[in-house]
Amino acid sequence: VLQQDCPFCVFSAACSIILAKLAWLGGCLPDKSKVGARAAGASFLATTMAAVLLFVSVDDSSATGLASSSLMASSTTSSDNGGRLFSPPEITTTSSERALQLSTGLAALDSKMYGAYWCSHCYDQKEAFGKEAFSKIPYVECSKDGVNSQAKLCKSKEVPGYPTWEINGKLYPGEQLLDELEEIVASSSAKP
Repeated sequence: VLQQDCPFCVFSAACSIILAKLAWLGGCLPDKSKVGARAAGASFLATTMAAVLLFVSVDDSSATGLASSSLMASSTTSSDNGGRLFSPPEITTTSSERALQLSTGLAALDSKMYGAYWCSHCYDQKEAFGKEAFSKIPYVECSKDGVNSQAKLCKSKEVPGYPTWEINGKLYPGEQLLDELEEIVASSSAKP
């Protein structure tokens, strides 16, 4: 709920009321009796009251709570540029033994993941590893308005999309399954 006046919403409601009135007066509706008028009036009153109650009952703290519990990035204010910087959502999963072993193998190959705070596939990739395993893997923020942005590095590396893995100097774009990353690590480790 915006808790603000919306001129488009007011205009839309006014148009709806005018069209309903025209339909009623123009004879498009079958029943012009008192029963029809009462039903239309009761419907209008109930809808208006429900909208007003919804608008009044939602306060800022509950709206903020809803926003923070979803997959939305949190924001901080940067004193450097006066703008807002955004952090990726927190990783909520616990790492499996397999993910921990894979992250150790990736770290040995100087691997890193390029991503953006707003990228849902990046978040899914992090969740697949879990908090503990992903903490071993360097994450490079490519979005200009992301916290610790390294957008110039991403551009110089010609990162094609997010997420993109750099493993042993080679780029692997797209969200990767743990199986796929294990194969890449195994083949990269076998090379002299």
